[in-house]
Amino acid sequence: MSALLEVKNLKTHFFRKKQTIPAVDGVDLTIKKGETVALVGESGSGKSITSLSIMRLIPSPGGEIVDGQVLYNGTDLIELPEKELLKIRGNEISMIFQEPMTSLNPVLTIGQQIIEVLIYHQKMSKSKAKQKAIELLEMVGFSRAAELINDYPHRLSGGMRQRVMIAMAMSCSPKLLIADEPTTALDVTIQAQILDIMKQLSNKFGTSVLLITHDLGVVSEIADRIVVMYCGQVVEEATVGDLFENPLHPYSEGLIESVPSIEGEISRLQSIEGNVPPPENLPEGCRFAPRCPKAFDRCFQEMPTLSKKLSRSVRCFLYEQEEVGK
Repeated sequence: MSALLEVKNLKTHFFRKKQTIPAVDGVDLTIKKGETVALVGESGSGKSITSLSIMRLIPSPGGEIVDGQVLYNGTDLIELPEKELLKIRGNEISMIFQEPMTSLNPVLTIGQQIIEVLIYHQKMSKSKAKQKAIELLEMVGFSRAAELINDYPHRLSGGMRQRVMIAMAMSCSPKLLIADEPTTALDVTIQAQILDIMKQLSNKFGTSVLLITHDLGVVSEIADRIVVMYCGQVVEEATVGDLFENPLHPYSEGLIESVPSIEGEISRLQSIEGNVPPPENLPEGCRFAPRCPKAFDRCFQEMPTLSKKLSRSVRCFLYEQEEVGK
């Protein structure tokens, strides 16, 4: 499969008074056509800022993409004029945000909001767009879609609003869907439904998906590859099977051990000691070293590079002399 999206050495900084805050620090990421990639890590790891950087939605002034490339089908989105970017954003690349209530316009009906997207990007007539909106809502599981288009967002539950957001995001059959914590505020049953809908639509339209989450438990069924982020950097990348069976980075290992399992008898879940440091106060050397049970002197002095060999990548001195993936 050829690459649909290539993120190369992406750096996004925020500027506060005389301080430079590296929220995203040299991220490399590739998504192939039809592939689902999960970007995982604790809150504060830089996952959402990475996705907003890809879409060029970093709040300004205050934030800025200072280096790197975001190549979509070979075109660098960072260098693209805003007018050209608007033709891609929401049309070829769509995004689902964490809280649909803040993404949906409270004074417009559900139908108006989907119809607006179809008229703008697909140049449909209003009547055609209305029919398409009903079809999209039926596609994400609404039985009374023809009535729902006249409802306002506040009348819907969290799970229903998220399904509306998916319908809107898929309205133009995008080539890439970025889903930023799409199931965070939902209960477990609704989470499973939302992920199942995303998986079905991805298969139906051949859409690539970048799923951003702090919960490794939700990615095993939907993702092909997992990219683990910590403190603005990628620390490990592997297929889902490889990562769950044999996590290499101590941080990845800690994340997996903290996922609840119905197998075996575990009286208490494991946890990773400490917290993610704020981006304005990062430690010297490896950023995970202060929390790492396997850290040694060098880890506190030098920054390990991301070793890329075979099908895996890892940023850790423990594997510097080894061939990653063997």
